[in-house]
Amino acid sequence: MMSFLLDTVITPGGEPVAEAAGTAAKSTGGLFGSWGAEHPVMLIVVYCVVLLVIMYFLSVRPTQKREKKLAELRNEINVGDSILTNSGFYGKVVDETYDTWIVEFGLNRGVRIPVRKTEVYGKAEVHMSMEAPAELEEAPKKKGLFSKKED
Repeated sequence: MMSFLLDTVITPGGEPVAEAAGTAAKSTGGLFGSWGAEHPVMLIVVYCVVLLVIMYFLSVRPTQKREKKLAELRNEINVGDSILTNSGFYGKVVDETYDTWIVEFGLNRGVRIPVRKTEVYGKAEVHMSMEAPAELEEAPKKKGLFSKKED
């Protein structure tokens, strides 16, 4: 094996000792043993593959699940259903084409606009009262990890 400048150790006497550094590097292999020292490029490839797998499970897979769930919600929408668009508008579907719905907006139902199916968030009814919905009021409050107990 070829001796590099970083492998040589200079003792206080001034003479270089290449053997001591070489044996110390071989004995402490690290996580992958001596394989990592012998194949540094492959070690980088292994790290990259591990990072890609982690990125897939943390970002790509949840996004795919969310998109699949939204697609199922969009497939359940029929003519006559009230919908909520991604921009926050409520409307009622009056007609359907291949990739769009014709939606009525407004209180007088005079405004009909074509909306792409991908821009619809799902079914939703307009809540026109000043009171909070019942499902929001009944939800129990979660206690924090360090919150005090109240009797």
